[in-house]
Amino acid sequence: MDARLREKLGKEAAKKYRKEGLVPAEAYGAGEKNYHLLVKRKDVEDVIRESHGETVLIELNFDGERKLAFIQDIQRDKVKGFIIHVDFHIVHEGEKVEVTVPVVVVGQEESPGLKKGGILDIQLHELTVWALPMAVPGTIEIDVSRLDIGDVVHVGDIKIEGVEFEHDDDEVILSIVAPRTEEEVVEETAEEGEEAEGTASSEGEQ
Repeated sequence: MDARLREKLGKEAAKKYRKEGLVPAEAYGAGEKNYHLLVKRKDVEDVIRESHGETVLIELNFDGERKLAFIQDIQRDKVKGFIIHVDFHIVHEGEKVEVTVPVVVVGQEESPGLKKGGILDIQLHELTVWALPMAVPGTIEIDVSRLDIGDVVHVGDIKIEGVEFEHDDDEVILSIVAPRTEEEVVEETAEEGEEAEGTASSEGEQ
């Protein structure tokens, strides 16, 4: 991805750049200085679209330099949704890096537990990994095709060569839980009502 160093900083300059289809960006990493960059909004959108949500390693080209980087963070306009700022995390070949990778669940249609009406309860939608840049997976795929009601997948169950997880092994990624019965829903609603009444009474007594 081609970039260039920003000549001007500040809100007014950023507004001007955005009108020209450019996005202010920061690039940083271990042993690197902080680079204030500009990238084409279209180039960033193309990377996002083509990656399909995966974590991808890109090459930043600017000022005669070539840097390997991951997109660390993207900020969007709260109303219109277009990209207004990007953070790039510069990495080096041969040096491990900490990266957040999305979890992708497959095999739902074959899952015995889901066929019985069980509910897929996902606790972690992304995992933080520690790996060499070229070994970082785009996604972490979890197959639930053999999981039944009551089955649980922990971080320690996931094995990927060259990848370490920055989580405890017993941390739950997902599970298949039994559907709640109508009686359980009624009881929970009643308990919430009693708690609300108790809170209202306490406030009235003050």
